[in-house]
Amino acid sequence: MRRSSVLILAVCLVSQLTFGAENTVKDFSLPLARDNSLIHLADYPGKVVLVNWWRTSCAWSQKESPRLVELYKQYRDKGLVIVGISDDTADTVAEVPAYLGRYGITWPVGLNDQAEFMREIRPLGQGDTPGNYLVSRSGKITYLGLDRRPEDWPKLEEAVVRALAEPVPATPAVKAQELPRAPSLSLADLQGKPVTLAGFAGKPLVVNFFNAQTCDWAGGVLSKLSTDYGPRGLRVVGIDLFDDDAQTKACLAKYNAHYPVLRGDQATQMAWIGDSKAWATFFVTADGKVFKKIVDSIDNGLEGPVFSKYAEYLLTTH
Repeated sequence: MRRSSVLILAVCLVSQLTFGAENTVKDFSLPLARDNSLIHLADYPGKVVLVNWWRTSCAWSQKESPRLVELYKQYRDKGLVIVGISDDTADTVAEVPAYLGRYGITWPVGLNDQAEFMREIRPLGQGDTPGNYLVSRSGKITYLGLDRRPEDWPKLEEAVVRALAEPVPATPAVKAQELPRAPSLSLADLQGKPVTLAGFAGKPLVVNFFNAQTCDWAGGVLSKLSTDYGPRGLRVVGIDLFDDDAQTKACLAKYNAHYPVLRGDQATQMAWIGDSKAWATFFVTADGKVFKKIVDSIDNGLEGPVFSKYAEYLLTTH
């Protein structure tokens, strides 16, 4: 079984609605399940946003969805927005469109990309489905817990009503993400040729850190990205972390990968990842800013659909 350096599996377990402390929320983005556009939390200034963490195969999510549809109908004209985030993995993600149609879900639903939502917001809750996070008009986020018992639903609705009663702030509380500049990059490839970040200037770039143990996590996906999107200008570069050349070449041969691979060092690993993790993927805009930082992966992860959506976004937007 493939293991993540921080394994995050949201499962459907019995619990109850538990209100947590308020925290100030930052903007996050996710790829929409329905098309190649993105959800940005900052796109809903002055709104009350209910972030619903759910899964197609979870019986509790299936019971909750009709109630959410009615809640949305009742309060959307008063300022309620619902943003769904699917916890489905590669073995069930194809069922998401049918699920949305079956329950009449019209609000935006994103796919879990293992990025900033999982790093910064999901830990506020328990990780189980269906979990709900309420973002107030003033940008405070509260974990509302799990909707499992008959008495849980009125508590969730009451929290929404209280949040809607708050005044709309004069300025947006959730600011759009400011993309950081990509760290410096100056490494040699397997032939000893120096490669720098400047060599990719003007082209959107995918940077994947890996080693022999994590090569399989996205090797096939990245090879396909390079083949499918390379002619349109997307560049892919791999950075092997501390393997010998034979191990690196074995990974490339396994997935028929033809993108450049560099010999990584600890300084570059720490500058980009900020940790000693042995796998990470970065999507970098054509002007050299980190659009997406993904430092974890899970069994049956969504690298395939998510990475292709981000490739399309970078090529058509940045």
